[in-house]
Amino acid sequence: MARKVRVTDTVLILVILVAGAVLRFWRLYDIPFTYDEFSAIFRTQFATFGELIEKGVKIDTHPAGVQVFLFYIVRIFGVSEAAIKTPFIIFGLLSVWLTYLIGKDWFSATTGLVAASFVSFLQFPVMYSQIARPYASGLFFCLLMVFFWTKMVFHLQRRYHIHFIGYIFAGALCTYNHHFSLLFAAMVWITGLFYCQRSKIGLYILAGVLIFLLYIPHLQIFFTQLGMGGVEGWLKKPRYDFIFDFIQYIFQFSVFVFLLVFLLISLELYWYDEAQPVKRKFFLISGLWFLLPYLIGFFYSQYRNAVLQYSVLIFSFPFLLFILFGYFNTAKALHKMILVSMTALVVIPSLIVERQHYKLFYESPYREIVTESKHKIDSLGSYNCNILLDTKMEINSWYLKNLQCTGLPFKYISSLKGKRGLMQYLDQSESNYLAFGSISSTLCENYPMILEKYPYLVEHKTYVGGDFYLFSKIKPLKERKEYFYSAVNSFEPGLPEWGYVNEEQCLDSLALHGRKSFVARPETEYSPTYLMPLRSLIRSENDFIDVSVDLRLPLNFDKAFLVVSVTSNDKLIYWYSTPVSDYITPGREGRVFCSFRLSDIEMRHHRLMLRTFLWNPSKSRYIMDDFTVRVRSGNPVIYGIFRKVDI
Repeated sequence: MARKVRVTDTVLILVILVAGAVLRFWRLYDIPFTYDEFSAIFRTQFATFGELIEKGVKIDTHPAGVQVFLFYIVRIFGVSEAAIKTPFIIFGLLSVWLTYLIGKDWFSATTGLVAASFVSFLQFPVMYSQIARPYASGLFFCLLMVFFWTKMVFHLQRRYHIHFIGYIFAGALCTYNHHFSLLFAAMVWITGLFYCQRSKIGLYILAGVLIFLLYIPHLQIFFTQLGMGGVEGWLKKPRYDFIFDFIQYIFQFSVFVFLLVFLLISLELYWYDEAQPVKRKFFLISGLWFLLPYLIGFFYSQYRNAVLQYSVLIFSFPFLLFILFGYFNTAKALHKMILVSMTALVVIPSLIVERQHYKLFYESPYREIVTESKHKIDSLGSYNCNILLDTKMEINSWYLKNLQCTGLPFKYISSLKGKRGLMQYLDQSESNYLAFGSISSTLCENYPMILEKYPYLVEHKTYVGGDFYLFSKIKPLKERKEYFYSAVNSFEPGLPEWGYVNEEQCLDSLALHGRKSFVARPETEYSPTYLMPLRSLIRSENDFIDVSVDLRLPLNFDKAFLVVSVTSNDKLIYWYSTPVSDYITPGREGRVFCSFRLSDIEMRHHRLMLRTFLWNPSKSRYIMDDFTVRVRSGNPVIYGIFRKVDI
């Protein structure tokens, strides 16, 4: 009977590993590099190891381990998706195996199989196994350390010296991999002080000391990076409900996956055999190891620098699964087969269909923008189609070379010297078509600015992290219209959305357009203000709000700003402004734009109100006309890897 059980367990874990391998290696050569991977690859291009440390590691916020590893991978195998990603995919698969071994040792073989199934099939571990960054490697090193730690602390009679050496080796790898895997290693060692037998406490403390001694060469790098702070340039401080968002993300925002988890918990309680009680200490350890990294990261992010994001919690993620499924102590082969099959039949289709992993993650905006641009040049002709990019130049250059598109007539917005430079470029463009590629960090104002000169949108393709557009001066047979709300205040008379407008200030003698324009008196600091409940304007949190206003400025004009703000119960939650000087110089007239993406702000508040106005702190006189507020549909998958996909 015992032999039959072992055979069943072996077959099931092999099936789980094979399925996990297929999910991770699927179309290996089509898995694109992410921005973070490109950043790491570009920081391997040094002649010596010393240069790598000074110019490739110290300027980053991660320990040296993975960067050094990539340095030698690139030297030996060159830069290719398969060569660079394969080791991390293997790390991910070994993590599945170690999850099974630890779960089996701590709780039961059934717990190990169910937990390993989730690690094998869920998008969270699958995707990070396909990214050559310190996440799949860190998960493997942390689990390897826990594996040896368990043997060393709880199984003293079995080859202690091998487990002692393995624990030190794996713990040192954790410290060099990522700061959160270093934190996890420290937590594991401290936990062992409470469980280690007194006869071995000296050796156990020595193991911790040796791990620290192995880390000493990295201390200078650690303190250099610590002085750099966090990544608040792009990472926001976490909300207090971050943990709930994270759990939704782990389980793929899927009702079906959550129902599966509920069903599995129900089955483990139904099948629970009190004659074989669980080891409660491992529930306590799992709870601490899952919650402490989150709590430390959360409070550090709140009071020091923002560091908490989903990726850094992957090292403690398997211990959440142990908490959920630790009560499985059934040893029946049929039960195990049912549990693994159920998990596979729910989680894998959710990965492929609900999360659209192999479509969204496999379409790099950088690669797709280059490919689409080449198609447009081939079909429309280089004389008739300009290509404008607002992307990372070094990444696009890499794809231009690798896709053999170096002859394409690209122009980068970064070379146009600001918004006025873009407007000048558009004014001087003689082509009938403009292909425009952008990433999520692109200024939202670029879209309405381009549409002023190329008034027809022919095509819009959306990717995770970017967009490709084709604009035209010629009305196409099939035009794509993305604006679904528009309000234009021409002050003939003023619209009610802008509140009360003094008709005495709407003059016909100085009109910019039509019969009348609004003339601001010298003492006026704020223009008429558009006010509207935000949710009455939008369809989706991916929508954009574009505001524009036409102005004529006097020769003596100091500064002013076109402002959009969002309030909740009169409390300001978002403020964004565009300087008028970005578009118009004193003594001239022109159009000022101000735009923002709703998904970049906090939308969970109640009674959200949108306000937009011209703020004129110098109280100079000016003439205003055609104050416009428009709402357009955005990219529904722009953040689709980390948020729910609603398409």
